[in-house]
Formats: sequence, C-alpha cells, structure tokens
Amino acid sequence: MKWDAEMYDSAKSPQTDAGRELIALAKVREDDSILDLGCGAGRLTIELAKLAHKGNIVGIDPSQDMLGRAREKASSMDNILLLNIPAQDLDLKEEFDLVFSNSAFQWIKEQEDVIARAYGALKPNGRIAVQMPAKDFCWTMTENIHSAIAALGLEKKYNKMESPWRFPLKEEMHGFFRDAGFVNIDVFYKDYMLLFEGVNEVLEWGVSAGLRPFLAPLSKKKQERFKYAFAMGFENYRTEKGIEFSFRRLFAFAEK
Repeated sequence: MKWDAEMYDSAKSPQTDAGRELIALAKVREDDSILDLGCGAGRLTIELAKLAHKGNIVGIDPSQDMLGRAREKASSMDNILLLNIPAQDLDLKEEFDLVFSNSAFQWIKEQEDVIARAYGALKPNGRIAVQMPAKDFCWTMTENIHSAIAALGLEKKYNKMESPWRFPLKEEMHGFFRDAGFVNIDVFYKDYMLLFEGVNEVLEWGVSAGLRPFLAPLSKKKQERFKYAFAMGFENYRTEKGIEFSFRRLFAFAEK
C-alpha cells in the first residue's frame, strides 16, 4: 500500500499525541541508543533524537515516501540514521537500549516474529515500548466505514477483503513478549477522546492512514463518494466542542 507522506505528516494526528505519552513512559535517557520501528515521517524520531542527544537513533520503515519526508525533516540532526527496512527483516544484534514503536504494529501481521527480532536487537537490560490501536479501537470509525460501503452498494467488493490490520488483545501481546524472553512486562489499555473541529478534519485524519486500504481498490470517482459518505457519518458525533468520539489504544512495555 502506497502512503502519502505529506498528507500523513500534515493531518491532525492523535496518534502522535499518544506517541509523546509513549516517549514519556519509556523514560528516554540522554545517551540511549534507540531503534524507532515504523518511524514513518519521522516526527517522533526527531523528538527521540533530541532527548537522546548523546546517543543515536535508527529509524526503520518499509515506505520510501515516508522515509523521504523523514530525511527532509531530520537533515540537520547528526544522530539519526533512517533505513528502508521492513520490521519483518530486522536482523540486528544487541545494538539498542530501547526499541520504540508508535502506531505501527497494527500494520504488521507477523507480530510475534518482529517482537522476537526486537528482543535480539536489544542490549542486555534493554527496553521495549509499543503503542498501537487496541482491538475494537474505535466503533465510530468502523461504523462509518461500514455505512459508506453500504451507501455505495460496495458490499461484494469488500466482502472477502482481508483486514489490513492485526490487533492483539493485551493478554496476547503479553504472551508475545513473554515468549520472546522479555520480563517485567506491562500491557494496558488507555481510552482517549478524539476531538476534531469538523468533518473535513476528520476526513483528513482518516484518509491519511486508516481509510487508505479501503480507498485503494476504488476508482478516483468512487473514492470521493466513499470519503464523503464516511465523513458525513461523523456529524452524528458533533457536540458543542466539535466532533468528538472515543478511541482505545494499547500500550506495552517490557525489559530484556
């Protein structure tokens, strides 16, 4: 799936806010060597590099478009290295103090294998910090995707579509970490309220990430109709503050 790195980077990004919370909970040290797994457009990679200013950051991502955007933004920083490597191909041994991954694991189907690879990439006593949408993360978004599909009569097109995501329960994620050899494992959910000014802002957020697999099979004309049907459904969630709905995320921490 091709990403629009500029759109992703410019859209209102609640996942970035959760990522900043992940950074705080990961207790980044100034001399940490950090692997940013699924670094995307590099927004949080740069924040990690500023905190670990005596260490070094390696960001990996399978998207050349995302890495291109990240390289532009990180060009003035000398402690960041960005590599076009899928997490599934990670093969580094005891190089990092921290493996960090914000809102990327849901796109990885081979999560057990990647967690085992992350374990191998960590130095003794290294840490891992992961944040991703939880299973059944946002009924509002799911409902509006299904409503758009029904409104356009596209049920047959999506009937056999495999989910582009994998969302483990917290108990499953705990088991993945345990089986890889991690200790002091802490996995938990956190609920957020997302607030957008209007449907256009919601649509920009949706198109930048979650809607992309559903738009990809459609013609340009049908994509526009799908986006309109999806966005207008959020008017049902308008409050005095704006458009507001809940979103659940999974946080996971462990040590080697």
